[in-house]
Amino acid sequence: YNFTKVKMYAIIKKQKLAENTYLIEIEAPAIAKKAQPGQVIILRIDEKGERIPLTIADFNKTTLAIVFLVVGKTTQQLANLKKGDSLLDFVGPLGNPSKIEEYGTVCLVGGGLGIAPIYPISMAFKKAKNRIVAIIGAKTKKHLFWEDRFRKISDRLIICTDDGSKGIKGFVSKALKDYMEEERPNLV
Repeated sequence: YNFTKVKMYAIIKKQKLAENTYLIEIEAPAIAKKAQPGQVIILRIDEKGERIPLTIADFNKTTLAIVFLVVGKTTQQLANLKKGDSLLDFVGPLGNPSKIEEYGTVCLVGGGLGIAPIYPISMAFKKAKNRIVAIIGAKTKKHLFWEDRFRKISDRLIICTDDGSKGIKGFVSKALKDYMEEERPNLV
């Protein structure tokens, strides 16, 4: 038999974004060139590991970024990996991409880990010539991430934290309700 070595997916960047929240950028050109906003990947760290789905948080022609919260064994193992380490399995892109069109104004809402998946969707809507209103929030300011990224692409950025340590005090759902009452947008 002529066995070929299993291709591993190299971690080219790891960054702590917020409390228990990490970004890992993986070299996966075949997947990255097909990725679209709103899609997911499934990864497995090693032969004994479980397969977990994660939203694609960012991508370019050769790499994909995933953002995850440490909540269990597998995400703790992911958090322990370093730049230069590899993943055994990395499958995708999977799922239906977000429908991107020119609507005029688009409001995207992400709370906690939900901030990550709305970033590539926001970028795509901006590229489609939409006005971007982003509402991002977290439990506290130390759990908040990517404010800088959203400031660059948003025409209006609304920040909220559950405890009021940054921005509006309350959940993103309250900030959305307040925005809807204030702006009275046309809904599509």
